[in-house]
Amino acid sequence: MMFQGLRFQPALVATCAAAAFSLVAASSAANATATPNTAAQSAMGVKFGGFFSDQQKTAVRRAFAQKYAKAKECPEGLEKKGKSCASPWNTRYWAVGQELQPAVQVYPVSEISAALPPVPKGYEYVRAADDILLISSGTKLVVDMIEHVAS
Repeated sequence: MMFQGLRFQPALVATCAAAAFSLVAASSAANATATPNTAAQSAMGVKFGGFFSDQQKTAVRRAFAQKYAKAKECPEGLEKKGKSCASPWNTRYWAVGQELQPAVQVYPVSEISAALPPVPKGYEYVRAADDILLISSGTKLVVDMIEHVAS
């Protein structure tokens, strides 16, 4: 094989990945001025961290609160803390621009799907703890998220 015996240096791989991400970010920034934010899509797909508007985030949080405000039990993956549902973790194990780790338990968002914008082709909505994530269906890359929908 052509690559047999080659060893990749982690620092070099990280540098190349950062450079590639910078090029994509620069391209996305250039497209952002040409494309209205309401579309939140470019020719390359959905923009990192730019899919959900502030109004959509507020509407989803409100829908989740209405669904579970007086519930005796929390949805799977959340636990009762006082009078509300909350994440059992103090930290996140996911971030926009990162692949969702296989150990992270995700749940469907069918209970609030009416409050969410239509999901783009090739993507899906999931809930991890008290965050709603838009992820790429194939790679599980987190493209955008609505944080703390239960708080």
